[in-house]
Amino acid sequence: MRDLFYRNPQTGLLEFADVNFKPQTASRYERDEKGILIKAPKEFAANAELGLLRIADPVATALVQGFTNQELIGDKLFTPVRMAKESGRFPAFGKEAFIIPANIKRAIGQKVQRVQTQSGYVTQALSEYALGVAIENRERNEWAGTPDMLLNMKLNAVTQKIALYREQLQATLATTAANYDTGLAVSGAGKAWETAGDPVKDMLDMQELILKKNGRFANKAFFSWGAWLLFINNSAVLNRIKYGGTAISPAQMSPAAAAQLLQVDEVLIGKAVYGYGSDGGVKKSAPTMAFAWDSVQANNAGLMIVGSGGGVESAFGYTWERINSPIVESYYDNATKSQVWDYEHFFDPAITLNSAGGFYYSLA
Repeated sequence: MRDLFYRNPQTGLLEFADVNFKPQTASRYERDEKGILIKAPKEFAANAELGLLRIADPVATALVQGFTNQELIGDKLFTPVRMAKESGRFPAFGKEAFIIPANIKRAIGQKVQRVQTQSGYVTQALSEYALGVAIENRERNEWAGTPDMLLNMKLNAVTQKIALYREQLQATLATTAANYDTGLAVSGAGKAWETAGDPVKDMLDMQELILKKNGRFANKAFFSWGAWLLFINNSAVLNRIKYGGTAISPAQMSPAAAAQLLQVDEVLIGKAVYGYGSDGGVKKSAPTMAFAWDSVQANNAGLMIVGSGGGVESAFGYTWERINSPIVESYYDNATKSQVWDYEHFFDPAITLNSAGGFYYSLA
């Protein structure tokens, strides 16, 4: 008699069942025409043939949607927007709102004039990012803890890998000079943030440029870790927040204090790190570690107009993702005697208004 892994629909936990046992309440999950998970009243894992089919695991899907990494800031700059389709035209914004019409004064009997409010778009096809994990029967049997502990550990590793790659895609968009309008990507090599420069003045100068091009200030600022260290150790910055003439330390320069100085709602610091070279496994050589927000060049600091999440508000960029994504699907692989969980996520960050942000790169 052989054991199989199945998800108990009442408890949500992974349990064992031999092939002769058929739980009356077990259900498999399918997607409707909109891609939303729905229950179908059919047994799955207790039946050997149905157990081979790929099914959506709603509990594992809920787990991967809940995993977070406190060091990731990309979604706070490129606000996620849920889309029903994998491809299509997404709004891109111009300067229509700043043109004052000459014909809005209407006389009796005249037609109401019509205005073009938004005429641009970005053609976008969302990419699928996918990774899978498997738990072999022998591994499951020798594991000292519960099966859910083992599965959650593996799913967490998968989720963090894809989330980190998403962060790097967003960081690359935000720190590539060619992605900005003319005059909004400025070399910081001569700004002397490490010595006698004035970072607050430089950032407010950038705010003024963004204001002239967009009619409002950027509402969020971002720093790579190296640029943040230059900012909080700069004497001109520290002098601005002195109280009563007493000396202060860099530790007192918090993101909240920096937000007040820069007149933004929030200051975000890119601390996410990634490794390359070796995979860093046990008893292997260590990977080379680097900061995601310094992957294009070191020491970046900038400002952005960030949208609220509707996708139609003028903003530097958004992260488009499919409405039923991410999802985890599960099936049993007889060839490897393993239960497999495949994670898939459809998304892509994109720039929608290149004048709605500005940054300094290679600060020194």
